[in-house]
Amino acid sequence: MIYFDIPSDPIFWAAIFSLLVLAAAWFEFRRLYAKLVDREEMMRRRMYELSILRELEERIGYSLNVQKIVDVISSSLGTLLPYSMVVYMLPLESGRLLYHVNLAEPVSKAFIADARSRMLKSFSTLFGKKYSDSDIDETITGVVTDPTNIGKVESFFNIPIVINNRPAGIFTVASTQPGLYRTSQEVEILYTIMNQASEAISKLETVLEVEKGKLNSMVSSMADGVLMVDPANRVIVVNPQTRNLLGIKTENPTIFDVLDKLSDHLDLRTKIEESVRRDQVIVEDEVAINGHFVQILISPVKDNKNDAIGSVVLFHDITHEKELEKMREDFTSMMVHELRSPLTGIRSIADLLKNDKIKKEQKKYQEFVNLISVNSNSMLDLVNDLLDVAKIESGKLQVFKRPGNIKEIIKQRAQSFRTLAAEFRVEIIENIFPEVPEVLSFDDMKITQVFNNILSNAIKFTPPDGKITICAFVCKQNDDLADYVAKLKLPWQVISKGNVCSGEELIISISDTGMGIPQAEMKRLFNKFQQLSTAAKTEKKGTGLGLVIVKGIVEAHGGSINVVSAEGKGTTFYFSLPLTEEKVPQIVKV
Repeated sequence: MIYFDIPSDPIFWAAIFSLLVLAAAWFEFRRLYAKLVDREEMMRRRMYELSILRELEERIGYSLNVQKIVDVISSSLGTLLPYSMVVYMLPLESGRLLYHVNLAEPVSKAFIADARSRMLKSFSTLFGKKYSDSDIDETITGVVTDPTNIGKVESFFNIPIVINNRPAGIFTVASTQPGLYRTSQEVEILYTIMNQASEAISKLETVLEVEKGKLNSMVSSMADGVLMVDPANRVIVVNPQTRNLLGIKTENPTIFDVLDKLSDHLDLRTKIEESVRRDQVIVEDEVAINGHFVQILISPVKDNKNDAIGSVVLFHDITHEKELEKMREDFTSMMVHELRSPLTGIRSIADLLKNDKIKKEQKKYQEFVNLISVNSNSMLDLVNDLLDVAKIESGKLQVFKRPGNIKEIIKQRAQSFRTLAAEFRVEIIENIFPEVPEVLSFDDMKITQVFNNILSNAIKFTPPDGKITICAFVCKQNDDLADYVAKLKLPWQVISKGNVCSGEELIISISDTGMGIPQAEMKRLFNKFQQLSTAAKTEKKGTGLGLVIVKGIVEAHGGSINVVSAEGKGTTFYFSLPLTEEKVPQIVKV
């Protein structure tokens, strides 16, 4: 057995204790130092993450431009991890792909092509569509390439860019050094930054979609077409009127759909760029599109800092205005003709009357005087018609009602026009039903004018051996006119159910067996400056004011006027006169 002699010297034990304390302190120092280094590295990465997110917020703001975001991230990536190049691949609106390379080291083109091939496979998988090199638009920035560099892609990773659960592109980092990016915390930070940026864009896109929906709802009710695009010419707002005018069937058209429809008429993209560059509204006064005449206004849109944030295009359909302008021109031409003919006749006759020989021939002299009277009356009638229309439009047409015999008025007007009708071999028939009252309160002169206008038109457009029938009957409140037509066997053209009398009314109708009125032209009947195609075919034109005056007179009595017609069978004008005084206004405006 071996025995050890343990020193009992206290100095020895103090030395041993000191060594143990120093060893423990050393190990604790190493542990704390490593923890401090790890914390410092973590803080550095966190500061990088915060600085990138802050820069994204400052530089991107409310932009939905994904390219700007990946540009910001790639430009500062060198402070986070080593790489030879950083690349992103994004879809373009044209359908092609943007392949942007930022080189940190002079690699070969084969290195770039290898990365492109890998990204293209990932991109095709992400978007579910087959892409090839021919679909790519490539740009390279950073250092120049080096054909002699034989370095290959040794380290490589992709980050998919997803916006609102939709693929938006791929972000890639590649290096010639092997073994990188496997369990790197820097890679995790990069994923975090990309995800946070994508999430921010997704939220912003959702907000903008809501606002866009509100804006679209507002502009969809506008009569004019409205199109708004952002600085990248992406469509932000388009209302149904724009799609209808341009003939676009797609619910959410792109700028290319709009440009395609306008390609033969207007270079809209150039006009938008010109408007932004010159900072002014550009007006295209008259562009013919799909049978319409459209005035197009293009204006830049500015924010509160006076920076351009897009352009707005207004499509104003001026087809109706052009039609009205043509009608006014035709009306002016017609009025000049209507006044010139009797004036020319009066002047010619006046010159003849200066001849002493004519003065001595009493019979011929009286004949010329009568012609002057006829021509003067013709002009006076035309002037009176114009005055009546002016009164109607200004709301100053007055009717002076007093008790009168409406049956006598109908008989007088029928008898008065029979002579003229006989010249055209047209028969006029009266059919006044017993319930028609003997006495009615109305303006006999104005109602006579109504009969004159309708009957003269009926004779004008009824062929020889035709027939004109004047009917008068009483319609009770809430009764349907179609029932009366069937029960009384009236010679009306087909009338649909639903025309109900609003009160007890006297209905007077004038039916002819003429050529009828096309359905498409019915709505133009009571408008001035309008001539129907039937008038052009028969060459029996007038001023076009008669029915306007008739409508004004009937409505001034508190009644209404309507028409039913069938092409080739004839036309029926029917108007109502109320049998109760409280309905009757004295002044009407149309």
